Amino acid sequence: MQPLLFALGLSTLLVIYTRQKKTLTRDGAAGAFVLGLTTFSSSYWLFTVVLLTFFLISSKLTKFKADRKRQLEDEYDQSSERNLMQVVCNGLAGGLAVSVFHALGDSSTMCYSSTRWGTVLLWIYIGHYASAAGDTWASELGILNSSWPFLITTGTRVPPGTNGGVSLLGLAASLGGGLSVGLAGALSLLLDRRCHGFAWDIVVLGALAGLGGSLIDSVLGATIQETLYSKDKKMIISNKPTGNMDTIDVKGWNVLDNHQVNLVSTLLTCSLCGIAAMYIV
Repeated sequence: MQPLLFALGLSTLLVIYTRQKKTLTRDGAAGAFVLGLTTFSSSYWLFTVVLLTFFLISSKLTKFKADRKRQLEDEYDQSSERNLMQVVCNGLAGGLAVSVFHALGDSSTMCYSSTRWGTVLLWIYIGHYASAAGDTWASELGILNSSWPFLITTGTRVPPGTNGGVSLLGLAASLGGGLSVGLAGALSLLLDRRCHGFAWDIVVLGALAGLGGSLIDSVLGATIQETLYSKDKKMIISNKPTGNMDTIDVKGWNVLDNHQVNLVSTLLTCSLCGIAAMYIV
């Protein structure tokens, strides 16, 4: 009963915070509440700390240098308040990993690493949020790079905000995002009486998943996601106005939208992390 009450209270506080700060829409806050109930009820603090680390830092970065981002993205104000779809894309695999962890036995006496499934699920969880953090940090900070980014598939210069565009600042940010998740997880385990020693493997996993997930997202964005550039506004736009000849397709086929690309990249990254746990650990 106590873990459930804790999860209920913390999830409620999370919803209140997100609505006050306008970081989530109403449906997004509802999705975050459900995700919070699932995550915060675990006896492992790692799940709670990692989720809060990802969400709170990423929310701050979304609002960072907002005036500059408005000059580069036509729908910045709408996209800065995340909806249910974005919550699902950034939390689905993590929520499923915690749910399965619960179902198989959220032990209060044994370290997760005492079982193979425990290690695999925890690596999937870390990989998911590290990938999501890496992509978010790269998007929110990389767009502020002083020079235009390079398209990851061809190396040509493209306008800031182009799907698939990479820069040194963006790559460093993705590494930092994943590293923050890995460190949060390792520190949580260090304070957990069931586990002993500092989990350096979790830190390395987070950093690699953050960078790798961002690169996967960039490749998908450069190939199967459309990017539109308005010569009139001199910025990336989301939708092509009817009959507007000043809008050009920068790159990519219109197969997946941004939310779908995020979902696919996080699923691929956390799946690779789960496979790595089976053969490396």
